Amino acid sequence: MAVRPPASVIVPFAGSESELEVLLSALMQLRLADGDELIVADNRPDDPDAERHGTEHGPISVIPAGGISSPGFARNRAAAAARCEWLVMIDADTEPSPTLLDAYFTPPPAPATAILAGGIIDRAATAGLAGRHSAGRAQMDQVTTLRRGSWSYAQSANCAVRRAPFVALGGFDELARAGEDADLCFRLRAEGWAIEPRPAASVIHRSRATIPALLAQLARHGAGAAWLQARYPGSFPPPTRLRFLARLARSARAAALAGAGGDGDGAYRAALEIGEACAFEGGRLLSNRARISRIA
Repeated sequence: MAVRPPASVIVPFAGSESELEVLLSALMQLRLADGDELIVADNRPDDPDAERHGTEHGPISVIPAGGISSPGFARNRAAAAARCEWLVMIDADTEPSPTLLDAYFTPPPAPATAILAGGIIDRAATAGLAGRHSAGRAQMDQVTTLRRGSWSYAQSANCAVRRAPFVALGGFDELARAGEDADLCFRLRAEGWAIEPRPAASVIHRSRATIPALLAQLARHGAGAAWLQARYPGSFPPPTRLRFLARLARSARAAALAGAGGDGDGAYRAALEIGEACAFEGGRLLSNRARISRIA
């Protein structure tokens, strides 16, 4: 059996102390080999009265990455501290499979491959209908983004990037609130690098548990889509007004029919689809620029 390359696992984090403990516990379940490293980039705003220092939690390094409130900024800081040939990016709201790293490199990536797209399995964080609806639609499935032809990309919730080309292109755009993963993939592909799917290298993604959280996430994604469309015309074009209104009308009709038939869950889901569409398209009007808390 071929020996896989060592990997640096990178996780941007901006949650609470209790959420950090959950993340560290999940990372401890990973099966590691010699040379692997685990880096959590603490992207919470800096305390102006105290300098945050890096800490060690067993094999996990938690490094300060405050300054710009964006996952791209945090990942770039972790990548600068990483030593391995491959950078494995996962989000803090995921639970990686223990065999994640082995699965990423089975089979070995082709020499011209710079991006590996791991599997993302949506799971409701609570029993609420909002979480079940989001998980049921497999909103984070990499299949969706890998089917986009010339605009296909891997989501940074779970992907691996070859370090050399990542560094050569300057890493992620640090000022982007969303869409930085697609932007990186577009730039790498423009340089001739390829993407390979790795569905067996999977993580479980905890879907948003409440409607406000879900709609806020979609609005942020909408802002990222508009930002990408401006940079790469044709990548994320907005729907025509007629097409958008037709979509809303279909969902409204589905909600009415489900309600009339006594299907409360179906009516709720159809009505929620209206809110989701409005949140995403309305998000296109928002700024995609991250908040800067200090000069990084």
